[in-house]
Amino acid sequence: MRSSYSPDPQSTKPPLDLRGLLADLVHAECNFVVIGSSALAMHGWRVSPGDLDVMAATGDVERIQAAIGLPNSKAKAVHDGAAYRLECRTEKGPVDIYLEVSGGLSYDLVRREAITVLVGEDRFGVLVGSVEHVRDMRAAVGRASLPEEAVLPADKPGAPQVVAIDGPGGAGKSTVSRMVARRLGFTYLNTGAMYRCVTLAVLEAEADPDDRGAIAGIAADAEIEFRDERVFLAGREVSEPIRGEDVTTATPHIAAFPEVRRAMVRRQRELFAAGRFVAEGRDTGTVVAPKAPLKIYLTASLEERAGRRSLETGEPVDRVKEALRQRDRLDEEREMSALRIAEDAVVVDTTGRSVEDVVDEIGSLARERGIV
Repeated sequence: MRSSYSPDPQSTKPPLDLRGLLADLVHAECNFVVIGSSALAMHGWRVSPGDLDVMAATGDVERIQAAIGLPNSKAKAVHDGAAYRLECRTEKGPVDIYLEVSGGLSYDLVRREAITVLVGEDRFGVLVGSVEHVRDMRAAVGRASLPEEAVLPADKPGAPQVVAIDGPGGAGKSTVSRMVARRLGFTYLNTGAMYRCVTLAVLEAEADPDDRGAIAGIAADAEIEFRDERVFLAGREVSEPIRGEDVTTATPHIAAFPEVRRAMVRRQRELFAAGRFVAEGRDTGTVVAPKAPLKIYLTASLEERAGRRSLETGEPVDRVKEALRQRDRLDEEREMSALRIAEDAVVVDTTGRSVEDVVDEIGSLARERGIV
């Protein structure tokens, strides 16, 4: 997530290095929640924040100021409307630390309801207040509901109407994605099912599984559709056949061909351009739909993922855990379409949470970003 802030040439304020300030705060292990225009930017809105607004508890102020390179004595205390903040001018741009905001918008409340957004190439997590929190904060200081230039993520040029849900095996992607699609009235798309369709077509054609040319042709010609959570290949429903043992065994080999991956990414983008989807996979937000207005990285502890998968398959938990560990490693290290977290993804940890709770959170984020 890069700040698009462009300084006024007549202003004496230093340009805002939003990423750098956040990195300083996170690496110093400060407790804070991003709020204001900078929160909108991190939520994917097209907006140019002039400063970094954070909410914090009084006891964390000195640590925050030390992290951004400002002695406590240099902060300017400001009572603005019904809010109290400390204005800090740093080499990386202005930082406002909000300590009190009227209307019940306390630090504890905002922190409890904040989400984690990934920032930077090393993808460090930052707690960010909701758009409703931003509105409440701006109202408390007598500002308009949202900045005039703010543009919803879904309204950005080229943004597909897609909720991209990526994550490791066993995190609950399929269950959550289906329920989110139903909640939003979108089409559910399992990107892995597309590779299974190609594999089924290869097996039915009795093609040589090592003939890259033949497999590339099959992948390029595959007519794959999704309707009401059902999968169709050349007009024939294949929801069950693609889950067969022979397809499951052969799919990793077939999917590894670059030609197959290119064909499937191209087809996924064609689908996204023509409809509204909740798409699950491992590279949907990073490779297939990098402009998706909402990217979710769904995860859970290895123990919880193994327990869930064990209940599905009946295999011993220890064996499933080791298989998932190996699968994670392979997914993260493969050359094409590796499993990684999109820089502007929202991390949703499903450990110990109900499916309904997770679906509610993602649905709320979709509404905030203008997807529905």
